[in-house]
Amino acid sequence: MTNILGAGPSGLCAAISLARAGKDVKVFEKRASFGMRFCPNLQGLRYLYMPPEKFMQGLGVRAKVEFRYFPKAIICTRKGNVELDCSGGGQMPFVLRGNGKGTLDGALFSEAEQLGVEFEFNSRAGEKDVEIVAAGSRGEPDSAALGTVFEDSDFPRDCQLVLFDDRFSPRGWYSYILPVSKHEVEFVTCVSKPYIAQLSQLHAKAMKERKEIADVVGGKRKVGSFGGSACVRIPKSAFIGGKYYVGEAAGFQDPYMGFGIAYALRSGRLAAKSIVEGSDYDVAWKREFGYYLRKDAAYRFAMWLLGDSAASLVMSKYRDGQKVNLSDALPEKNAAYRALVEGVSLFASAKREISGSW
Repeated sequence: MTNILGAGPSGLCAAISLARAGKDVKVFEKRASFGMRFCPNLQGLRYLYMPPEKFMQGLGVRAKVEFRYFPKAIICTRKGNVELDCSGGGQMPFVLRGNGKGTLDGALFSEAEQLGVEFEFNSRAGEKDVEIVAAGSRGEPDSAALGTVFEDSDFPRDCQLVLFDDRFSPRGWYSYILPVSKHEVEFVTCVSKPYIAQLSQLHAKAMKERKEIADVVGGKRKVGSFGGSACVRIPKSAFIGGKYYVGEAAGFQDPYMGFGIAYALRSGRLAAKSIVEGSDYDVAWKREFGYYLRKDAAYRFAMWLLGDSAASLVMSKYRDGQKVNLSDALPEKNAAYRALVEGVSLFASAKREISGSW
Protein backbone atom coordinates (compact mmCIF):
# COMPACT_ATOMS: atom_id res chain seq x y z
CA MET A 1 0.00 0.00 0.00
CA THR A 2 1.32 3.43 -1.00
CA ASN A 3 0.02 6.20 1.26
CA ILE A 4 -0.40 9.82 0.15
CA LEU A 5 -1.00 12.86 2.34
CA GLY A 6 -3.31 15.37 0.64
CA ALA A 7 -6.16 15.11 -1.87
CA GLY A 8 -5.19 18.10 -4.00
CA PRO A 9 -4.15 17.90 -7.67
CA SER A 10 -0.62 16.65 -6.95
CA GLY A 11 -1.77 13.92 -4.56
CA LEU A 12 -4.65 12.84 -6.78
CA CYS A 13 -2.45 12.73 -9.89
CA ALA A 14 0.07 10.58 -8.02
CA ALA A 15 -2.73 8.31 -6.82
CA ILE A 16 -4.09 7.86 -10.36
CA SER A 17 -0.64 7.05 -11.77
CA LEU A 18 0.08 4.51 -9.03
CA ALA A 19 -3.35 2.88 -9.34
CA ARG A 20 -2.94 2.54 -13.11
CA ALA A 21 0.39 0.81 -12.44
CA GLY A 22 -1.41 -1.75 -10.28
CA LYS A 23 -0.48 -0.34 -6.88
CA ASP A 24 -2.79 -0.22 -3.88
CA VAL A 25 -3.16 3.42 -2.86
CA LYS A 26 -4.67 5.30 0.08
CA VAL A 27 -5.04 9.08 0.30
CA PHE A 28 -5.34 10.86 3.65
CA GLU A 29 -7.00 14.30 3.63
CA LYS A 30 -7.48 16.47 6.70
CA ARG A 31 -10.57 18.21 5.29
CA ALA A 32 -14.05 16.71 4.98
CA SER A 33 -13.76 16.23 1.20
CA PHE A 34 -11.58 16.98 -1.81
CA GLY A 35 -11.22 20.53 -3.12
CA MET A 36 -12.30 22.26 0.08
CA ARG A 37 -9.22 24.44 0.38
CA PHE A 38 -10.80 27.01 -1.94
CA CYS A 39 -14.22 28.22 -2.91
CA PRO A 40 -14.53 27.60 -6.68
CA ASN A 41 -12.04 29.78 -8.54
CA LEU A 42 -10.05 29.71 -11.77
CA GLN A 43 -6.35 28.90 -11.85
CA GLY A 44 -4.00 28.83 -14.82
CA LEU A 45 -1.63 26.21 -16.20
CA ARG A 46 1.63 27.70 -17.53
CA TYR A 47 4.35 26.21 -19.70
CA LEU A 48 2.39 23.37 -21.26
CA TYR A 49 3.52 24.02 -24.86
CA MET A 50 0.84 21.59 -26.04
CA PRO A 51 -2.96 21.39 -25.95
CA PRO A 52 -4.01 20.88 -22.30
CA GLU A 53 -5.98 17.76 -23.23
CA LYS A 54 -2.77 16.21 -24.58
CA PHE A 55 -0.94 17.34 -21.44
CA MET A 56 -3.47 15.52 -19.24
CA GLN A 57 -3.22 12.39 -21.39
CA GLY A 58 0.56 12.48 -20.94
CA LEU A 59 -0.03 12.44 -17.19
CA GLY A 60 -2.14 9.31 -17.56
CA VAL A 61 -5.30 11.20 -16.55
CA ARG A 62 -8.37 10.19 -18.54
CA ALA A 63 -11.01 12.17 -16.66
CA LYS A 64 -12.66 14.89 -18.70
CA VAL A 65 -11.43 18.29 -17.55
CA GLU A 66 -12.88 21.50 -18.94
CA PHE A 67 -10.33 24.15 -19.88
CA ARG A 68 -11.15 27.80 -20.42
CA TYR A 69 -9.37 30.44 -22.47
CA PHE A 70 -9.54 34.21 -22.50
CA PRO A 71 -8.53 35.45 -25.96
CA LYS A 72 -8.89 39.08 -24.90
CA ALA A 73 -6.66 40.63 -22.25
CA ILE A 74 -6.94 44.10 -20.74
CA ILE A 75 -3.57 45.00 -19.23
CA CYS A 76 -3.71 47.97 -16.86
CA THR A 77 -0.68 49.85 -15.59
CA ARG A 78 -0.24 53.19 -13.87
CA LYS A 79 0.56 54.79 -17.23
CA GLY A 80 -2.46 53.48 -19.11
CA ASN A 81 -4.37 50.48 -20.40
CA VAL A 82 -4.14 48.37 -23.51
CA GLU A 83 -6.51 45.66 -24.76
CA LEU A 84 -4.79 42.83 -26.62
CA ASP A 85 -6.16 40.15 -28.93
CA CYS A 86 -4.39 37.00 -27.73
CA SER A 87 -6.11 34.67 -30.20
CA GLY A 88 -2.88 34.53 -32.21
CA GLY A 89 -1.65 31.70 -30.00
CA GLY A 90 -0.01 30.89 -26.70
CA GLN A 91 -3.05 31.50 -24.52
CA MET A 92 -2.85 30.03 -21.05
CA PRO A 93 -5.60 27.51 -20.23
CA PHE A 94 -7.49 27.89 -16.94
CA VAL A 95 -9.29 25.25 -14.90
CA LEU A 96 -11.89 25.56 -12.16
CA ARG A 97 -10.64 24.53 -8.72
CA GLY A 98 -12.70 23.59 -5.68
CA ASN A 99 -15.28 21.14 -4.43
CA GLY A 100 -18.05 21.02 -6.96
CA LYS A 101 -19.24 20.09 -10.41
CA GLY A 102 -16.86 20.79 -13.24
CA THR A 103 -13.76 21.30 -11.08
CA LEU A 104 -10.33 19.82 -11.70
CA ASP A 105 -10.33 18.42 -8.16
CA GLY A 106 -13.66 16.71 -8.74
CA ALA A 107 -12.58 15.11 -12.03
CA LEU A 108 -9.35 13.77 -10.53
CA PHE A 109 -11.10 12.48 -7.41
CA SER A 110 -13.73 10.63 -9.45
CA GLU A 111 -11.10 8.96 -11.60
CA ALA A 112 -8.99 7.96 -8.61
CA GLU A 113 -12.05 6.53 -6.85
CA GLN A 114 -13.03 4.54 -9.96
CA LEU A 115 -9.51 3.07 -10.04
CA GLY A 116 -9.95 1.77 -6.50
CA VAL A 117 -7.97 4.39 -4.58
CA GLU A 118 -9.02 4.51 -0.93
CA PHE A 119 -9.72 7.83 0.80
CA GLU A 120 -9.74 8.82 4.46
CA PHE A 121 -11.20 12.28 4.99
CA ASN A 122 -11.07 14.23 8.27
CA SER A 123 -7.79 12.39 8.72
CA ARG A 124 -5.21 13.04 11.40
CA ALA A 125 -2.44 11.30 9.46
CA GLY A 126 0.86 13.15 9.16
CA GLU A 127 3.99 13.04 7.05
CA LYS A 128 5.36 10.14 9.09
CA ASP A 129 2.46 7.95 7.91
CA VAL A 130 2.91 8.33 4.15
CA GLU A 131 5.33 7.91 1.26
CA ILE A 132 4.13 10.91 -0.78
CA VAL A 133 3.56 14.32 0.84
CA ALA A 134 1.06 16.42 -1.13
CA ALA A 135 -0.44 18.41 1.74
CA GLY A 136 0.09 21.93 0.42
CA SER A 137 2.55 24.68 1.28
CA ARG A 138 5.12 24.11 4.03
CA GLY A 139 7.16 26.75 5.82
CA GLU A 140 6.69 30.46 6.40
CA PRO A 141 4.68 32.10 3.58
CA ASP A 142 6.57 34.30 1.14
CA SER A 143 3.51 35.36 -0.88
CA ALA A 144 -0.26 35.42 -0.55
CA ALA A 145 -3.44 36.05 -2.53
CA LEU A 146 -6.93 37.20 -1.59
CA GLY A 147 -9.90 36.82 -3.88
CA THR A 148 -13.51 37.97 -3.79
CA VAL A 149 -16.24 36.56 -6.03
CA PHE A 150 -18.97 38.94 -7.16
CA GLU A 151 -22.28 38.57 -8.92
CA ASP A 152 -21.84 40.14 -12.36
CA SER A 153 -23.28 39.87 -15.87
CA ASP A 154 -21.51 42.72 -17.69
CA PHE A 155 -17.81 41.83 -17.78
CA PRO A 156 -16.95 40.07 -21.10
CA ARG A 157 -16.81 36.31 -20.69
CA ASP A 158 -13.91 35.96 -23.14
CA CYS A 159 -11.71 38.51 -21.37
CA GLN A 160 -9.28 38.77 -18.48
CA LEU A 161 -8.10 41.96 -16.81
CA VAL A 162 -4.64 42.16 -15.24
CA LEU A 163 -3.53 45.15 -13.17
CA PHE A 164 0.09 46.07 -12.40
CA ASP A 165 0.03 48.93 -9.91
CA ASP A 166 2.39 49.13 -6.95
CA ARG A 167 -0.16 51.11 -4.96
CA PHE A 168 -2.25 47.95 -4.61
CA SER A 169 0.20 45.08 -5.31
CA PRO A 170 3.58 46.49 -4.34
CA ARG A 171 6.90 45.94 -6.09
CA GLY A 172 5.68 44.51 -9.35
CA TRP A 173 2.99 42.13 -8.11
CA TYR A 174 -0.48 42.21 -9.61
CA SER A 175 -4.26 41.94 -9.34
CA TYR A 176 -6.69 40.43 -11.84
CA ILE A 177 -10.31 39.89 -12.78
CA LEU A 178 -11.59 36.66 -14.35
CA PRO A 179 -15.15 35.61 -15.16
CA VAL A 180 -15.72 32.46 -13.10
CA SER A 181 -19.08 31.62 -14.68
CA LYS A 182 -21.86 33.23 -16.70
CA HIS A 183 -22.94 35.24 -13.66
CA GLU A 184 -19.85 35.63 -11.47
CA VAL A 185 -16.41 37.25 -11.61
CA GLU A 186 -13.47 36.98 -9.24
CA PHE A 187 -11.15 39.80 -8.29
CA VAL A 188 -7.81 38.65 -6.84
CA THR A 189 -4.92 40.59 -5.30
CA CYS A 190 -1.46 39.01 -5.00
CA VAL A 191 1.40 40.31 -2.83
CA SER A 192 4.78 39.24 -1.51
CA LYS A 193 5.77 38.61 2.11
CA PRO A 194 6.44 42.21 3.24
CA TYR A 195 2.84 43.14 2.37
CA ILE A 196 0.88 40.07 3.50
CA ALA A 197 -0.33 41.82 6.68
CA GLN A 198 -1.76 44.62 4.50
CA LEU A 199 -3.34 42.33 1.89
CA SER A 200 -6.95 42.85 2.94
CA GLN A 201 -6.57 46.63 2.95
CA LEU A 202 -4.77 46.67 -0.41
CA HIS A 203 -7.48 44.45 -1.91
CA ALA A 204 -10.22 46.81 -0.71
CA LYS A 205 -8.24 49.87 -1.77
CA ALA A 206 -7.91 48.63 -5.36
CA MET A 207 -11.66 48.03 -5.59
CA LYS A 208 -12.33 51.54 -4.34
CA GLU A 209 -9.62 53.62 -6.02
CA ARG A 210 -8.78 51.94 -9.33
CA LYS A 211 -11.55 52.85 -11.76
CA GLU A 212 -11.17 49.79 -14.00
CA ILE A 213 -11.77 47.52 -10.99
CA ALA A 214 -14.53 49.61 -9.46
CA ASP A 215 -16.38 49.69 -12.79
CA VAL A 216 -16.59 45.87 -12.75
CA VAL A 217 -17.17 44.99 -9.09
CA GLY A 218 -18.44 48.25 -7.55
CA GLY A 219 -21.96 47.85 -6.22
CA LYS A 220 -22.03 44.13 -7.05
CA ARG A 221 -23.17 41.54 -4.53
CA LYS A 222 -20.36 39.56 -2.91
CA VAL A 223 -21.03 35.82 -3.18
CA GLY A 224 -17.79 34.34 -1.86
CA SER A 225 -14.17 34.82 -0.99
CA PHE A 226 -11.00 32.76 -0.94
CA GLY A 227 -7.34 33.15 -0.19
CA GLY A 228 -4.12 31.34 0.27
CA SER A 229 -0.44 31.69 0.97
CA ALA A 230 2.60 29.97 -0.45
CA CYS A 231 6.16 29.14 0.47
CA VAL A 232 7.75 28.93 -2.97
CA ARG A 233 11.14 27.27 -3.25
CA ILE A 234 13.46 25.77 -5.82
CA PRO A 235 14.62 22.90 -3.63
CA LYS A 236 17.92 21.09 -3.94
CA SER A 237 15.96 17.90 -3.31
CA ALA A 238 12.28 17.00 -3.11
CA PHE A 239 13.05 13.48 -1.89
CA ILE A 240 13.73 13.88 1.81
CA GLY A 241 13.89 11.23 4.49
CA GLY A 242 12.62 8.59 2.10
CA LYS A 243 9.52 10.65 1.24
CA TYR A 244 8.48 12.23 -2.05
CA TYR A 245 7.38 15.86 -1.73
CA VAL A 246 5.14 17.05 -4.57
CA GLY A 247 3.33 20.23 -5.58
CA GLU A 248 3.35 23.05 -3.06
CA ALA A 249 4.70 20.72 -0.37
CA ALA A 250 7.97 20.68 -2.33
CA GLY A 251 7.81 24.42 -3.01
CA PHE A 252 6.92 23.86 -6.68
CA GLN A 253 5.06 27.03 -7.53
CA ASP A 254 5.65 29.84 -9.99
CA PRO A 255 7.66 32.59 -8.16
CA TYR A 256 6.62 35.13 -10.80
CA MET A 257 2.82 34.87 -11.05
CA GLY A 258 1.95 32.26 -8.43
CA PHE A 259 0.62 29.55 -10.76
CA GLY A 260 1.28 26.03 -9.50
CA ILE A 261 -1.24 23.58 -10.95
CA ALA A 262 0.93 22.36 -13.83
CA TYR A 263 3.85 21.81 -11.43
CA ALA A 264 1.54 20.00 -9.01
CA LEU A 265 0.29 17.60 -11.66
CA ARG A 266 3.71 16.98 -13.16
CA SER A 267 5.42 16.36 -9.84
CA GLY A 268 2.64 13.99 -8.72
CA ARG A 269 3.11 11.89 -11.84
CA LEU A 270 6.92 11.94 -11.54
CA ALA A 271 6.84 10.83 -7.89
CA ALA A 272 4.53 7.94 -8.77
CA LYS A 273 6.75 6.99 -11.70
CA SER A 274 9.81 6.99 -9.44
CA ILE A 275 8.07 4.64 -7.00
CA VAL A 276 6.96 2.27 -9.76
CA GLU A 277 10.27 2.26 -11.67
CA GLY A 278 12.71 2.88 -8.84
CA SER A 279 14.05 5.91 -10.70
CA ASP A 280 15.54 9.15 -9.31
CA TYR A 281 12.74 11.64 -8.57
CA ASP A 282 15.06 14.64 -8.20
CA VAL A 283 16.68 14.03 -11.57
CA ALA A 284 13.22 13.74 -13.16
CA TRP A 285 11.67 16.97 -11.86
CA LYS A 286 14.82 19.01 -12.43
CA ARG A 287 14.93 17.84 -16.03
CA GLU A 288 11.23 18.38 -16.69
CA PHE A 289 10.57 21.79 -15.12
CA GLY A 290 13.58 23.00 -13.12
CA TYR A 291 14.46 25.59 -15.78
CA TYR A 292 10.96 27.08 -15.71
CA LEU A 293 11.11 27.55 -11.94
CA ARG A 294 14.41 29.37 -12.33
CA LYS A 295 13.09 31.44 -15.23
CA ASP A 296 10.12 32.66 -13.20
CA ALA A 297 12.43 33.44 -10.29
CA ALA A 298 14.46 35.61 -12.66
CA TYR A 299 11.31 37.41 -13.86
CA ARG A 300 10.21 38.03 -10.29
CA PHE A 301 13.63 39.47 -9.43
CA ALA A 302 13.37 41.87 -12.38
CA MET A 303 9.90 42.96 -11.26
CA TRP A 304 11.16 43.49 -7.71
CA LEU A 305 13.91 45.73 -9.03
CA LEU A 306 11.72 47.77 -11.39
CA GLY A 307 8.24 47.55 -9.82
CA ASP A 308 5.21 48.30 -11.96
CA SER A 309 7.33 50.46 -14.28
CA ALA A 310 8.53 47.20 -15.86
CA ALA A 311 4.97 46.36 -16.92
CA SER A 312 4.44 49.91 -18.18
CA LEU A 313 7.59 49.66 -20.28
CA VAL A 314 6.65 46.32 -21.81
CA MET A 315 3.06 47.34 -22.56
CA SER A 316 4.18 50.60 -24.19
CA LYS A 317 5.16 48.51 -27.22
CA TYR A 318 1.56 47.48 -27.88
CA ARG A 319 -1.52 49.28 -29.16
CA ASP A 320 -5.22 48.65 -28.50
CA GLY A 321 -6.61 45.71 -30.41
CA GLN A 322 -3.19 44.41 -31.44
CA LYS A 323 -3.10 40.67 -32.14
CA VAL A 324 -0.28 38.92 -30.31
CA ASN A 325 1.10 35.38 -30.20
CA LEU A 326 2.20 34.87 -26.63
CA SER A 327 4.27 31.83 -27.63
CA ASP A 328 6.61 34.12 -29.57
CA ALA A 329 6.88 36.80 -26.90
CA LEU A 330 10.28 35.66 -25.57
CA PRO A 331 13.37 34.22 -27.32
CA GLU A 332 13.29 30.89 -25.49
CA LYS A 333 15.59 29.15 -27.99
CA ASN A 334 18.27 31.85 -27.77
CA ALA A 335 21.29 30.58 -25.82
CA ALA A 336 22.23 34.07 -24.58
CA TYR A 337 18.70 34.64 -23.27
CA ARG A 338 18.72 31.33 -21.38
CA ALA A 339 22.14 32.11 -19.93
CA LEU A 340 20.84 35.49 -18.75
CA VAL A 341 17.85 33.78 -17.12
CA GLU A 342 20.10 31.33 -15.31
CA GLY A 343 22.33 34.14 -14.08
CA VAL A 344 19.54 36.35 -12.80
CA SER A 345 17.88 33.38 -11.13
CA LEU A 346 20.97 33.06 -8.90
CA PHE A 347 20.43 36.62 -7.66
CA ALA A 348 16.73 35.82 -7.15
CA SER A 349 17.52 32.74 -5.08
CA ALA A 350 20.03 34.70 -3.01
CA LYS A 351 17.42 37.39 -2.33
CA ARG A 352 14.91 34.70 -1.32
CA GLU A 353 17.45 33.18 1.07
CA ILE A 354 18.33 36.52 2.68
CA SER A 355 14.95 38.28 2.82
CA GLY A 356 12.55 35.34 2.95
CA SER A 357 10.63 36.54 -0.12
CA TRP A 358 11.07 36.68 -3.86
